[in-house]
Amino acid sequence: MKKGHLIVFEGIDGAGLTTNSNFLVNWLKSKGYKAIYTKEPTESEIGIIIRKILKSNFNADPFLLTLLFTADRQIHVNNIILPAIKEGYFVVCDRYYFSTITYQSTHGMDERIIRKLSKNFPKPDIVFLLDIDPRISLKRKGEKSELYEKIDFLDSVRKKFLELASEMNFIVIPAEENLSYVQSQIIKVISYYLEEIEND
Repeated sequence: MKKGHLIVFEGIDGAGLTTNSNFLVNWLKSKGYKAIYTKEPTESEIGIIIRKILKSNFNADPFLLTLLFTADRQIHVNNIILPAIKEGYFVVCDRYYFSTITYQSTHGMDERIIRKLSKNFPKPDIVFLLDIDPRISLKRKGEKSELYEKIDFLDSVRKKFLELASEMNFIVIPAEENLSYVQSQIIKVISYYLEEIEND
């Protein structure tokens, strides 16, 4: 069994990424595994700048945002993800470089450049894509609008996520279903994964 594991939750805002990431961390801990929750953008100085840009609804340059997200991710990998993996933790990450590929390429950034910038980051063991119609996700989120929270834009992001899921073998879970169903599917996948690594 290798030292640690990286599990990523992806999807558009309002799909339940934070709720289900924390659920999985708590479930793993209840089974005796070491697990931590982490997210992107991070709380680093660069992550704070990214959050300010997103909340401002300012139409920032996609190349600038790609560089900011990539720099923030490098700090995240160096300071949190890799050290935790080396210590044998399950690292459960709320968004990762797949979000940069989908959102920034939809925003107009050349996807080939984003992939090149992302190629040396640790590859996740499992990626859950919580798939949801943007009309439902925005209702869940409520009134506040951020930079990327427009129906047409999010329809394109969702489509890109599903393309990545097909290419990279994500586990796609319909997030429009009730929470207990979503979490039962997560447990089913993780239980199978735990069996596999323990028998390896």
